[in-house]
Amino acid sequence: TTRPRMKVLSIVILAFVVAIIEAGGEIKSTSCDGRCGENDGSSGCQCDAGCTDYGTCCSDYEEACLRCEGRCGADYVVIAPCQCNDECSAHNNCCDDFDVCLTCEGRCGDEYVANAPCHCNDACPAHSNCCDDYDELCDGGGTGTITDDDIRALTEELSTLDSNNLGSEVVIDMQGQTTNSDHNDVAPNPLMSFVPELTAETIVLFETLRDNYERSESVAEDNTEAEQGEVSVFLDAVMATPLMVRLEEFMTEKQVLSGSLRENIAEAWFTLYSRSGSTLGSTGFEHSFIGEVSGGSVGGFHNWISYYREEQAGNSDYKGYIEYADLGDSGVVLTSRFTWYEANKPIGGFIIGTSPEYDLAIFTLCFFTRPNRQCSVQTNGVQYFIQTYEMKYDGLTLVASAYPVV
Repeated sequence: TTRPRMKVLSIVILAFVVAIIEAGGEIKSTSCDGRCGENDGSSGCQCDAGCTDYGTCCSDYEEACLRCEGRCGADYVVIAPCQCNDECSAHNNCCDDFDVCLTCEGRCGDEYVANAPCHCNDACPAHSNCCDDYDELCDGGGTGTITDDDIRALTEELSTLDSNNLGSEVVIDMQGQTTNSDHNDVAPNPLMSFVPELTAETIVLFETLRDNYERSESVAEDNTEAEQGEVSVFLDAVMATPLMVRLEEFMTEKQVLSGSLRENIAEAWFTLYSRSGSTLGSTGFEHSFIGEVSGGSVGGFHNWISYYREEQAGNSDYKGYIEYADLGDSGVVLTSRFTWYEANKPIGGFIIGTSPEYDLAIFTLCFFTRPNRQCSVQTNGVQYFIQTYEMKYDGLTLVASAYPVV
């Protein structure tokens, strides 16, 4: 006996909706789905941060706009009260339960969402962007997951394999502390007080590359066959070192590499690209290990051997240290202020005492596993970071810069 009444009620509701539409009105929204951050002043309820103060929030406001569950990787919306994507940490506006986006609990096999901070599907190992608990929670999922603990353990191991490390022999004079905004010289003496003779094969071969590059990034590199040959000989020696052999084992096991480690290093570090118009005047290796100058500023220059040679020649002037981390017999991580050919480097970092192969190894590891962010590494029990940046050029992903951060 209730069915006729329900039918009549449905007809009445439908007629009411039609009447509103014909009269030029609109049905007011009662949900925050797709409206987080909005307050249009006319809808039946609102979805902005102020709605709680005025009691005008939609009934699903908390679920739709204040929680990350089911929303990991949602597009960044400036006016939304909080975010659930890979940008929110940098803007300090993640939702309170953002941690649900950093775990695979309940997410194994989820579809790829571009803006999610980490992933839980069978493709993430190849892209090195799985959540830390992917292997544990997704039935082993694959061997490609690389955790921060994995990286710290490996870099600690690589430091023990760095037979060409001179950290216990190099003596530095840090002198006064400065800041990146200071202009005073608080270090009248050179940074390097004593450096032993640099005779290790990889260091000697590294030094043959230092005169291959134009200092100005706006001047095209000639990249002659002879220079390419020097790079090849350097890579032959570097790849034969125990620490590089171990790095390749690790990166192969974790499914990071497509091709050999040498091929990946050669492409990412030594492919010419442009930082200035169309001029092919830079590589990741030149920028990070040798240094460049543009408009009165020093770019890159994150290798202590290069700095030592330039200081010896009178081209570089140390102005004081900013921060440092003592690695014991393995050396010192130093950020400092200096000039090079009168161009200013307000803050720059290098690991003093390490071999070129060690720097190249940990920079490469972090570039492929933690690109465009800080990568936690460890030496002699001391933790610090490597920051890398990518350069997209001609369909390739190349090294833009790599350097240590205390």
